Amino acid sequence: MPLASELERAKDYGDIFALVKKAVKRSLGQHRVGLMLYLGNLPMRVGAFHPLGTNDIVLNRRLLEASAKTEPKWKAYVFSILLHEYLHTFGYVNERQVRGLTYRICLDNFGSGHPVVEAALTGPWVNLSPEEFESIGEEMDLERVKNFERIDSGYII
Repeated sequence: MPLASELERAKDYGDIFALVKKAVKRSLGQHRVGLMLYLGNLPMRVGAFHPLGTNDIVLNRRLLEASAKTEPKWKAYVFSILLHEYLHTFGYVNERQVRGLTYRICLDNFGSGHPVVEAALTGPWVNLSPEEFESIGEEMDLERVKNFERIDSGYII
């Protein structure tokens, strides 16, 4: 599958997000621009969040650092979490519906057995020790990720 090989070549959050957008366009026919990504120290039980009515997605820096121990899976976790939050930016607010859509889009674009599909089902928490899972974040300490969304046409944020 082309998306699988593109994900293997992805170097950063922007590359992975471009694939998320491509997968959503293929599966749902939806597309939007103007999003910004932040990394923050969130409680470990929170993978990410999208404040409704904003253009922001906040990923849990600490959770992703803990899951980075397994490089190929790290990209799968980032893809599935960004996909989940990207779906929220379209106005999907029901968590159960968004989880189902995330799984379906991953399956449609990567096929069963791919780490992205597994990540959509389990999330990065499956690899955490009990100590890592229970740890509490210090200050959120938001950091904006530069060069996250690559927009081909002019757009004012």
